[in-house]
Amino acid sequence: MQTGAISFRVADFLKQHPPFQFMEEPDLLGLVARGRVKFHEADECILWQGSAHGSYVSVIQQGTVSLWEDQGGREHLRDILGAGSILGMDRLLGSETCLYSAKSQSDVVVYALPAADFEWLVNKYPQARQFVASQASVISSYQPPDQRQGAHQTFLHEANRQREPLMCGNQETLREAIRRMMLAGVRAIAAVDNEKRLRGVLTIDRVLHSIASGECDLESPVETLMDQQPCTVRPDAVISQSVLAMAEAGDEVVAITEDGMAGSRLHSLLSAQDLVVTFGDQPSVLFHEIAHAANAAELRGLQQHAREFVLSQLSTPSALDWLARLAHLADARILARIIQWNPPPAGEYSWCFYGAAGREESLTSVLPESAVILADASRQPDFVAWYRSVQDVLAGCDYLAPETPVDASFCCAGIAEWKERFRGWVENPVLNEVYEARPLFDLRLVMGAGSGQQSGQALVQQLESTVRELIRGERDFLRLLAHDCLANLPPLTFFRDLVIEESGEQSSVFQLELSALRPLVDVGRVFGLAAGRVLGGSTLERLSLAKRMIPEQALAFLEAAETLRVVLSLQARVGIRQHSAGFELPPALLSHHDRQVLKSGFRSILRLLEFAESYSWPEAG
Repeated sequence: MQTGAISFRVADFLKQHPPFQFMEEPDLLGLVARGRVKFHEADECILWQGSAHGSYVSVIQQGTVSLWEDQGGREHLRDILGAGSILGMDRLLGSETCLYSAKSQSDVVVYALPAADFEWLVNKYPQARQFVASQASVISSYQPPDQRQGAHQTFLHEANRQREPLMCGNQETLREAIRRMMLAGVRAIAAVDNEKRLRGVLTIDRVLHSIASGECDLESPVETLMDQQPCTVRPDAVISQSVLAMAEAGDEVVAITEDGMAGSRLHSLLSAQDLVVTFGDQPSVLFHEIAHAANAAELRGLQQHAREFVLSQLSTPSALDWLARLAHLADARILARIIQWNPPPAGEYSWCFYGAAGREESLTSVLPESAVILADASRQPDFVAWYRSVQDVLAGCDYLAPETPVDASFCCAGIAEWKERFRGWVENPVLNEVYEARPLFDLRLVMGAGSGQQSGQALVQQLESTVRELIRGERDFLRLLAHDCLANLPPLTFFRDLVIEESGEQSSVFQLELSALRPLVDVGRVFGLAAGRVLGGSTLERLSLAKRMIPEQALAFLEAAETLRVVLSLQARVGIRQHSAGFELPPALLSHHDRQVLKSGFRSILRLLEFAESYSWPEAG
C-alpha cells in the first residue's frame, strides 16, 4: 500500500474491528504499509482446507466469504464472514494447515497483511490476544477496555480501610465495648482472647435489639450478647464471597480469620459500610431492607433494585457465578418476607423453586416458579389457597409472569402425589410427557416448616431418595433425556444483523433461551442425574460433576460451562435493561466480541450434545 493517504484509510477501517481496535495507530500504520489490497471474483476459492498457510492473513474489506469443511467427501457450511472478519486466523491457534476452505460468495476485496507482523502485534496487546483466543474456545473472563475490576476479582483486604480491627475481651462490659465503638465510629467490635483468636462479634444492632426487648444490662460481659458464631471468611477471600456470606447469614459484618473459621486468629473485621467504596452501594443493606419491608410496594422497589445491582456488577461473564447466587437470595428473602405477612396453614411443608430459579440461574425479573410439597395431603385445599395468595403478592413485586404458568392445584401436592408423578415421568417418560416436566428435576428447597436441619428439608430429601432409586432402575431414562436435548440446537453463525441456521434459514431475532441456553441446561441436567445430583443443582454444578465423572471429556465440560456464563450474562444484560425475560434479542445488540464468543459457544454446545447422544449412560449414582 504505497501512499500515506491509503495507509491511513486502511488503518481507520481496521480500527473499527477487533483485534485491531486494541492496537495503537503507529503499529497499525506500520502493519498496513507492508500489506497489499487483493480482489477475488464471486465463486473463487480463497483458501483450501488442508493447505499450508501463506505468508499473509486477509481482512475482508467488502463482500461475503463462506467457510466449508470437507468431511467424508461431503462439504459442510461452517461460517459466513463479512467486512472486518479475518481469514487465516487458525494459524495463530496452533493449526499448521487451513482448517476450512474459504469461498467468495460475491466480489470480495481483502487487505492482505504480513502474517508474522500481525502475530507479533497480537502478542503485544493482551486484549487482542484474548480476542484471537476466543476464535477457538469460549472466554468468559474477557474485560472491555477501562472496565473496573468486579467484586469477584477484588480481594477483601483491598476494601478494608481499617488498619486494625476494634477488639475487646469477652469479659469486658457492654458499656465499655459500646463506648469504644462510638469513639471509633464503627458498628461492630470483635471479642478475642489473649492470642487474638476470635470468640464472637458484638454489633450495635444486637445492642439495640436487646435494649428494645428490655433485657440489656450494660454492666454484663460482652459474651452474654455477642454473636458466638459470626460470619467469617479466609484472608484470601474476594469481596463477592464476603457479600454472599453476609447475605446468607443475615449479618452486616464479616470477620477475616486465619483459616476462615471462628475460633482462629483474627485478621480484620469488615462491615457493610466498608463496601461502599467498591460498590457505591451496600448489598447487605438491600437484604436488611427486604427483611423489614412494610408492604408489597416497598418489596417491588427492592426487587427492582436487586436487578439493577446485578446489572451494575456484571462487568464480565465470570461475575455470573456470585451474582446468580445473590439474585437467588434476594428472591428467597422477598418470598420469606411475604410469608411472614401471610403465615402458612398448620402442617409440615417444603416450598421449592424449580426451573431457572431452582438452578439459581434466574437473574432477570421473571417470577420464580414454585412448588410446595406437603406431608399431609389432606391439607392441600388450605395450602392451595395460601399458595395463590402468596403468588399474588409476589406478582405485585414487579415480577414478570413465567412463560407457562402452572395451576396452583398442581404446584401444591402431598409427598405421595409428588412421588407418583416422578415415577410416571421416569418409568413412562413419553406417555407422561417428561419433556415438559424436566424443570421439576431442578427443585431446590427455599423454606418450609417441619423436621430437618433446615425447615422442610426432610420432605425434599425423601422425594430425592425416591427419584434416585427410580432412575437407578430405569437406565433408558437418561438415554431418552439425552436424545431429547437434540430438540433444540444452536444456530450456525451471525452474519450482519441476521442469525443463520445450519439449514441456511435466516432470522432477524436470536432465540437466546431456546437455541443456546436450553440445550446447555438440558444436557447439564442429564449429566447431573447420571452423577447422582437428582434434584436441584445449578447447571455449572452439574457440568462440574460431569467433568469429574468423565475426566477424558473435561475440556468439553469446561467450554460448556464458559458458554453458559456468557449466555446467562447476555440474557441478564438484555432482560434487566428491557425489563423482559431476555429470551430473545436482535443480533444488532451484540458486539463483535459477543458474536465471536457466542459462535465459539455454539460449537461447544453441539460437541457436548453429540457426545451426550452417543454416550453409554450408566445407572444414576
